[in-house]
Amino acid sequence: MGLFRAARTVTSPSGDYWELYVSKTTLPAWREGNSGFDPGLEAVNPEIGLFELPLMILAFLWSSILVPLTRVVVLLPIAVMKGRRSHAVRIEAVNTFPHRQVLLWTTTDVHKDRVLDEIAAGLAQGKVVYPSGAVYSGEE
Repeated sequence: MGLFRAARTVTSPSGDYWELYVSKTTLPAWREGNSGFDPGLEAVNPEIGLFELPLMILAFLWSSILVPLTRVVVLLPIAVMKGRRSHAVRIEAVNTFPHRQVLLWTTTDVHKDRVLDEIAAGLAQGKVVYPSGAVYSGEE
C-alpha cells in the first residue's frame, strides 16, 4: 500500500476517469497562517515605501510557505506511525477533470479488497456505492 500510487483506475460510462487510492495514512492538511498582509492596504496608503514591501513579502513567505511546510514536516512522521498501528483503511476515489473531486470511504484491513472491488465496480457503472463493511464519508 503505497502512499501515492493508484491502486486502480476506472472509467465511468460518462467518460469520468477515477483513480482509486488505498492508504492507512491521513496526510496532514496544509494550513496557511495569517501574514498580516491586507490587500486593501494600497488603497489606504498608496505610498508604500521600499522598506515595507520586502517586509510584506517576507511575512507572506513566512506564513504561506515556511510555517505550513514546517507543520507538515513535523506532523507527517506522526501520521505515518498512527497509520501503521491502525486497522482503518482509507479508500479515496479521485477525479481531476473538469474539476477535482475526491470521494472517501473508510474500512478495515479485513474488508479492504472486497470494498475496493465494489467501489471500482460502482464507479465503472457511474454510481457511488455504499459497500457493507465500509463508511462513505462523502466528498472531501
